[in-house]
Amino acid sequence: MKITSGGFEAVYHGRVFAYEMRPIEIVLSEENDPLTFVFCVEQEPARDDYMTDIRLVRYNEVRIACINFPRGKPTGNQDMIHLGVLNNRKLSLRYEVTINFDATSWALTFTFFAGEGVAEHE
Repeated sequence: MKITSGGFEAVYHGRVFAYEMRPIEIVLSEENDPLTFVFCVEQEPARDDYMTDIRLVRYNEVRIACINFPRGKPTGNQDMIHLGVLNNRKLSLRYEVTINFDATSWALTFTFFAGEGVAEHE
């Protein structure tokens, strides 16, 4: 099966229900170094808006914190997030988070996309 959208190929996709409000870890295992993405939900009472904080915590691990996301309605990124390179192709992400109204659990829907190839360095 091959799924494409906007010139990008969907290479990994799914929906995961978090155990309680704990983080969800996704490891893209490939021949070389695996890439790890840790999604988490956080509350910052001092903020009156919501945002996504994306940080590289190790050379092969990215932390994606969904801060102050609203409860009960799916919320995600509007634009493709470009993450780097996987298997010599540009890797991007679209995701959506739904937090239950009582904030006791949450769900993540995600699609990792592979774009055009990246030129090899000599």
